[in-house]
Amino acid sequence: MFKKIWQIIIFIIFISFLAVIQFSLISAAPGIFGQINLGLLVLIFTLFFFGFRASIFLVLLFGFWFDLMTFKFFGFYTISLFFSALLGYWILNNWLTNRSLYSFLALMFITTVFYNFFSALLFYFTAPERSFLLGSGDFWLGLGYQLIWNLLAAILLFNLATTLIKKLKPFFLEKNTVL
Repeated sequence: MFKKIWQIIIFIIFISFLAVIQFSLISAAPGIFGQINLGLLVLIFTLFFFGFRASIFLVLLFGFWFDLMTFKFFGFYTISLFFSALLGYWILNNWLTNRSLYSFLALMFITTVFYNFFSALLFYFTAPERSFLLGSGDFWLGLGYQLIWNLLAAILLFNLATTLIKKLKPFFLEKNTVL
């Protein structure tokens, strides 16, 4: 019980730290470095390796902090991350049959594209000026950069996670031979 409480506290501190890093450092970075989305990256990683419950907790925590720090309506990032987590969970349960690198890359790709389209459409329907972001070249360039960052991070994180997490180790079925 005490160990579980410490794990939750560490998780809260870690996600809060990531939200501050995303808002203060990464979002202010120039060019391609400003396209890294730690919230989405950690969401997909958490969904893939730790399950839906942990990812929803991450969505609520990261979304809350990011909604507090940005100028979009309160709940924008929480809603976008929540629907991305739902789609990712549905893909994991219905399409992807194993926990391989290819599954992780596919989940990362599909969820990143969905998150960006959903966020752009949500912003379009809630912004007072109603500028259509999907028609601008900046949206597509940002989506491309974010896909590159997320897929590179997926390769690195998957290899790191497979060395640390024992439940992802491959196992071999032994054939029973009858003499």
